[in-house]
Amino acid sequence: MKLLVVGASGFLGSRVTHYMRERGHDVVAVTRPGRRDRTALAEVSPVEADAGGSEVRELIAGCAAVLHFGGVPDPDTARRDPARAVRENAGTTLNLLEGCVDQGAGLVYPSSVRAVVDPPPDPYAVSKRLGEEVCRLHPADATVLRLTSVFGPGQLVPEGATGAIAAFAWRALADEPIVIPGDPERTRDFVYVDDFAPAVEQLVRDRRWNETLTVASGVATPLLEAAELVRAAAGSSSPIETPGGELAAGENESYASGSGLAFTSRPLPQTVELYVDWLRGHRPAQVRA
Repeated sequence: MKLLVVGASGFLGSRVTHYMRERGHDVVAVTRPGRRDRTALAEVSPVEADAGGSEVRELIAGCAAVLHFGGVPDPDTARRDPARAVRENAGTTLNLLEGCVDQGAGLVYPSSVRAVVDPPPDPYAVSKRLGEEVCRLHPADATVLRLTSVFGPGQLVPEGATGAIAAFAWRALADEPIVIPGDPERTRDFVYVDDFAPAVEQLVRDRRWNETLTVASGVATPLLEAAELVRAAAGSSSPIETPGGELAAGENESYASGSGLAFTSRPLPQTVELYVDWLRGHRPAQVRA
């Protein structure tokens, strides 16, 4: 298959690009002009194009699907600039759908389980829900994937990784305190990124368009338990600190996974070990930098 991956230098985009190319697919990797330098850039060899511009629509020609991993990927960034989050999570989606309907391609739009909450708890959830609505209203084929907490290789804290396990692992390998503000028993459904990529491939192969699916393991794990798993995998003596306190809207909540997309998700203790092993090989270079 020929695929267009937008946001190919980011965490999800780079791992999916790598997986799809290993599987023999023809992948056109796209990043925004002036994007942040990341380790993944050298690995995916992207072309530059604005996801909200006409030039990216031309790249869709001949593609079976567009995998849209561009946009604002985290709540903190969306809080700082809500208007940008809406432009990049909803506006660029509309632009890509216009290209998809012209070229006969389908679109995979990664949303968030936060978008299910009514009312949306933060600007990030608002922007993702608006992107979902664009997919539903547009005539192009599109499937919405509501993501839980995806983690794994490619997440580096100095490059902006914000996930809980990424933060825990970075500090554990440095034997620094692992700090869990707010309620340490709030839960997340953790999915390993290298289990997620095959699910996306199968979805496109099966042409499962015009659905809304939740990507989840179906297991709710308290953050405190996740931190303990990370510390054990790292063989670390890092203390786990739980200072409590107030968090930004939406951050101190637990999110239900809902109905899951049919795929195999390996057990969390196993995938945490895989990620920590990967991070050991990448962390020293980042520290020197």
